[in-house]
This record gives sequence, structure tokens and C-alpha cells, in this order.
Amino acid sequence: MNFKKRLDSLIHRPKKPVDDSLDKILLKKTRQRFLPNYSQIKYLRHFLSKKEKWAIGISVSVLAVSLIAWASVYVYHNQKIVPANGGEYSEGLIGQPKYVNPLFSNTNDIDADLTYLIYSGLFKFGSQQKLLPELASKYIVSADKKTYDINLREDVKWSDGREFTADDVVFTFNTIKNPLVSSPLVSTFQGVEVKKVDKYQVRFTLKEPFAPFLTSLTVGIIPAHIWSEVEPAKIKLAKNNLQPVGTGAWVFNKMIKDQAGNIQQYILQSNPNYYKKPPYLDKITFKFYPDYTTAFSALKTQEIMGLSFVPNNLKKQISNKNFIAYNFNLPQYTALFLNEDNNDSLADEDLRLALWQAVNKTSLAKNLDESIKLIDSPLLGYFTDTTTTFKYPAFNTASSTELLDDNWEKIQPEEYFKLRYDELLSKQEAEIKAITENPSSTPEMVSSSVKKIEDQITESVRKTMDAKQSAYRKDDDDNILELTITTVNNDEYGLVAKEIASMWANVGIKTNIRLIDSPQIPEVIKNRNYEILLYSEIVGADLDPFAFWHSSQSRYPGLNLSGYSNSKADELLEDARGLATETERQSLYARFVNLLIQDIPAIFLYTPNQTFIIDKQIHGIDLNNIFTPSQRYITINDWYIKTQKKLFGN
Repeated sequence: MNFKKRLDSLIHRPKKPVDDSLDKILLKKTRQRFLPNYSQIKYLRHFLSKKEKWAIGISVSVLAVSLIAWASVYVYHNQKIVPANGGEYSEGLIGQPKYVNPLFSNTNDIDADLTYLIYSGLFKFGSQQKLLPELASKYIVSADKKTYDINLREDVKWSDGREFTADDVVFTFNTIKNPLVSSPLVSTFQGVEVKKVDKYQVRFTLKEPFAPFLTSLTVGIIPAHIWSEVEPAKIKLAKNNLQPVGTGAWVFNKMIKDQAGNIQQYILQSNPNYYKKPPYLDKITFKFYPDYTTAFSALKTQEIMGLSFVPNNLKKQISNKNFIAYNFNLPQYTALFLNEDNNDSLADEDLRLALWQAVNKTSLAKNLDESIKLIDSPLLGYFTDTTTTFKYPAFNTASSTELLDDNWEKIQPEEYFKLRYDELLSKQEAEIKAITENPSSTPEMVSSSVKKIEDQITESVRKTMDAKQSAYRKDDDDNILELTITTVNNDEYGLVAKEIASMWANVGIKTNIRLIDSPQIPEVIKNRNYEILLYSEIVGADLDPFAFWHSSQSRYPGLNLSGYSNSKADELLEDARGLATETERQSLYARFVNLLIQDIPAIFLYTPNQTFIIDKQIHGIDLNNIFTPSQRYITINDWYIKTQKKLFGN
């Protein structure tokens, strides 16, 4: 028994406790992650209950939806649509480019537009019309206001890759002043000396202080390495006038001509050498049309994307579906400039006053465009204080008639016809005499020939008579009081000229209208080939009237279109230029305006309201505070067609 118990105790003796800590350590070390992986998770379904499965599914779904909702809200509040690079813009222009060159471009709106895009000046006006450095980096003005030291940017290249330096600046302004070049800017820089200080600095020295001088330095700089190879007298003939090299944001790409040699398209592309942020658009194509009617048809069919300065009768026809019409005003006035050099009658003070008093500007605005602003002075909005007032002539046909009666007798239409008939017949006396004295002429032949001449004269005179004009005027020598208005052949000027002629006819003045096609008008102005010019002048940012009314500017390239000459006015304009602030100049300009009222070298009519119609695809346009037509492109580097979505953080 003892043996059996002993054997049983050996077989069934109690086991010693097992230490599993080592196993746990080994197991923990072999686990790669705390959370289970997918191969482990997929076994959950084998030991989870149905309720547990539903609970987990709902929880996961709620979490997923919450994350998606939060992400959507975040993206909604932080994602923006921003401009993207790419796209092409096309615009219609009326006429043809000729000189895409800053030295000549200010006489042609098309040239000025293209020059504005291709060239850069030392300074430029920003979108708020604040004068900003462009090719200049900084400047210093001397205490006497006669010396301007201009430092230049050192990171600028011409579109052909050559470096921009002070040599280009000096060359540009010396070329402007060269009389062989015949730049219309020559008067602006008369008496101004420019010299190179070093590679990136120039100095301008004036004979007298000129407060707005820096605004003159917005003119584009031309490359010396190209234009110095051209003789000054032949600069206007150079091919680079149409294939320019500039420093602006846009460069000439190509032009397309028709078989007659007329330019149909002029294409610009973004300048890869531009020293600032490049434009969003890749390309601009300008297409040229003979008139606004043709261009407007191209706009409506979306052959072009933009058209500026659209006449009032056309802009009402545009569809708002595809286009936006931007309305804006320029510092521009339309006036009747009286040139007594081509008609002695206009030297008479009473006649000039009578002409002013016969013009009903309110009626003119009603028939033309009620949005225009009527004016009596060329200093637009200059006198904003209520203490400066002027006594302008008012519309008064009775007073106008009374003034005219003193020197010009009123006559009936048939008496006018007889005077004109006799005048023209007397000019044919030699021809009539030759017919009557011709031995081979029979009485029947003489009678027939003379009658033919008389009939031609009768027809000619009748054609000049307006059936609506009830009376005419003549002086003591039987000379008819007759005037001719010359203007641009377009809808606006044509309508205004007809209205003015009708108003003057009401007081007995025979008024003819001479319409000149737009490309020829610069030559007419250059030669002062008009009696009365109906035209608009853009005065610019500073409103300095010197270039428009000083007697030194009476001949081309000056802009004194009336040939106005008054020594007192000259002195006031000269003195005002040397004053630094607008407040100081205001009293002198007030005296100048009073002289204009006294002398009436022009009849000031209105400031036009301009319209720029553009495709809705184009964004980023800002036409506030622009001073020239070309400045409609002041923000063109920010215009865009394409967009992209971008996420911004808080």
C-alpha cells in the first residue's frame, strides 16, 4: 500500500505556479501596432452580435459624414476662384496704325493705344491716377525745382534682350528735341537739358521751374541701339514704327495685311523679358475697321471681344447677354475753336459773342446724349470752391440778334440768292465774252451756251441754301456773313455740327459743314486748315492749359487750335507753371478764365461720356480715374479670362 500511495503521489503531485511574464514580454515585442489591422478586423464579424455590428456601422457612418461635412465647410470658406494664366483678347479699332512710336503717337489714338502697351516711361499713372515710378526707381528734385535726378531700374531689358540703360533715356529726349525729327512733343521739352550721370542715372535741368514736369516723363523711352542707326529726318519712314522694340508688358508679334497693304490685324503677346508680374492674358489681337458701324457689327457677331468709344446711337443696340458696357469720363472737352486767320469776320468781338449766345447747349445735350456734361471753360472741374465764380455768356438769341444787327444787315433768301448769283456770274464773264465774240458762234449757240452757264449757277446757289433758313446777313459791301465748321466725319461730330449750324441759321448766319475722315484730320489740324474747328481736346492729369492756350503753341506741333494770342494770358500761364501747389495756381487760372470769357477764342460745349463695350468673359477691368483713351488699358495686366480654384488657409 505504501508503495502504491507513493507512486500515486509522484504521478499526481501539485504543479508549481508558471511565471508567464516572459511570454507577455515576448508577445508584446512581436506585435507591430496597437490597433488591429484589416486582416484582424475582418474576423470581428465572427464573434460580434448583430446589435454590435449595427452600432459600429452607424458610428463609422456618422464619423465619415461628419468628416466630409467639416471638410466641405472648410473648403467652401477657404477656397477662392482666382485668375489663371492664358487666354486671348481681341479689340476693334477705327482707322490704321501708322507710328507705334512714343515720339509721334499722341496725334493718333490707335498709335497711342499700341504705344501704351509696348513701351514704358520713366513714370506712369497708376489705377488711382497717382504718379508712380516705372523705369525710374527713385528721384530727387533740387531746392530750386529746376533739377531732377532720376535713378533707373537695373533689372530692365528691351524685348529683344538688350539691356536698358541711361543711354536710352538721353537718346529719347534728345531725339524728341531734334527739329529734324518733327516730334509733336518738341514743345514740351524745349529748354530742358538731359544728360547721363552714370549707367543708371540721368539728370534733367529746366530753365524755369515747372511744377508738373514729372508728368511729362510718362512718355515712352525708345531703344538707342535701334533708333540711333536711323537718320533723324528718316525716323518716320523706319519699319520699327510698326515693328517696335519696347520694355512694356506686351511685345509686337506680327501684323496681317490685305492685298491693298492695309493692316487688318496687329497682334501682341506677353513680354517674356518684362520686369514686373506678367499679364494673365497670352495675346491681344487688334482688328481694324473703316468706321464704327462695321466694327459694331463685328462686335455683335463676337468677331471681336471689345470696342471702345462706341457712339451713342450704337451702344443702345448691344445685348446685355454677352457684353458689359463700361461708362467713363475723360478730362476732355469738345469746343468750337474760332480761327480768325482763315476768316476775317471771326476777328470781330461782337460776332464771337453772338455765336456763343446763339448756341443752346441744353438742347444740344438733349439731342446728342443727356449724359454729357455741359461746360463753359476748358479748366474742367478745376474750381471746386464756391467763392470762385465766373460770368459766362448765356444762351440768348435776342441778344445775339441785336449784336449781329449792328454790323450785318438781315436779308431775305431771294436777296441772298441774287447776291450769290451775281457774284458767281461775274466770275464767268470771261467765258461768256469768249462765247459771244467767237466768230463761229451763231446767236442760237450763244444763247444756249449762256443759258447753260446761268442754269448751272442757279443750281449751284440753290444747293447751298437751306430751306429752313428764313434769313441771311450781309455787310455794307454786300459780303455775305458765312462760316464753315470743319469736323471729323463721325456720327457724334456730324450731329453736333448740324445742330450748331441750325442754331446759327436762326440768327441769320449762313453756316457750312465740312466733314473730314478721321485719318486726314491730323493734317488739317497741323496746317490749321479751318475757320471753325469742332473738335475735342484731352487736357491730361494736371489740367495745365499752357499747351492749349499759350500763344507759343499756335502753330504745329502746339495745340492752341484757335491761334489765341493774349500777352496777359501768356503771362498768367507762364507764372502758374512755376507754382508748386494747385491752390497757388488757382487764382492765376481764375484770371486766365476771365480773359477767355472776354476774348472768346472758342465756344466750349461739353465733356463727352465715353462707353467701352467688352465681352463678359473678360474680368479685372477698372476704368475709374483715367485721363487718356489709352489708359483704358491701365489694368490690362490684371485682365483675365481663365480661372482656377485655390485653397487659402486662415
